[in-house]
Amino acid sequence: MEDGMLVPVIIASVLTLMCVYGVITQKLIFTRHGLFWFGVMVFLANMISAVQTGGTGEAEMIMISTGLLYGLQAVLMYPFVTHPFDNSNKAAYFAQKRIAICITSINGVIPVLHLLGFDLGIPDILPIYHGVIALLGVGMTIKFFQGSVVVK
Repeated sequence: MEDGMLVPVIIASVLTLMCVYGVITQKLIFTRHGLFWFGVMVFLANMISAVQTGGTGEAEMIMISTGLLYGLQAVLMYPFVTHPFDNSNKAAYFAQKRIAICITSINGVIPVLHLLGFDLGIPDILPIYHGVIALLGVGMTIKFFQGSVVVK
């Protein structure tokens, strides 16, 4: 692993563990904070890398696209203004399902590309973190569709 990637990998480890802890203990504020800061970190890293390279080639477009996807994740998981979730409100319930599917899709791309053999230019441990977050999203999506999610 590159020396320059050590700190981001440690931060990603902590944020992934925060997400898992939030799901296990059903304290979703930890999951939201983990997903928010994970999205902010990837967004900033990709945007800074794209600006530093200064080109308009394929690699820069991929960096910008990836950064924007994780920026979307950060916006969707914004944890600082929370409202109680009401399962009886069908519009809010369906919106929550859509958000869970978006988070799963955003984080599921990286492990799939890694498994297909694409060189992503990141340490091999990072697709595992993205995979864990995607699996958490799959689990939440399944629970939503089964109707067994009750958020207090």
